[in-house]
Amino acid sequence: MGELKVYYGWARIGNVRKKRALSVMFENEIQGCRSDRGQRCLRTIQDTVIERYQTDEEEKDGRKQNRIFTEYSLFLDERPINGSLERCLLVNSEADRNNVSKAMRERISEALRKSFMFANPGYKEPYSQLELKFE
Repeated sequence: MGELKVYYGWARIGNVRKKRALSVMFENEIQGCRSDRGQRCLRTIQDTVIERYQTDEEEKDGRKQNRIFTEYSLFLDERPINGSLERCLLVNSEADRNNVSKAMRERISEALRKSFMFANPGYKEPYSQLELKFE
């Protein structure tokens, strides 16, 4: 495992961001990210729920970047998620499948689910057609 972190949280909605989104922030270098300025920047972008250390493979990709953070967002109200929290968490878990253990992915999903439900107490999963999964 490397020494760079990955921060999972919910995007802060404000003047710049208008849509609900799951935000995943990857550190690209330690000095800028862990400084007061870097952490202040992170707090303005997202409400961090859980963090983990990057794998060596993820860290190699991050060191090639010229920014202190790399962000990936999953917008809740756009395709393929269409407002479904469970689908959003599933897509995120599938994206992490190659780098994160199943137990850690479940911990991340549960922490994100609890945080979202706390912030949105009246949320109900939208009606969707029956999906069959064959494994």
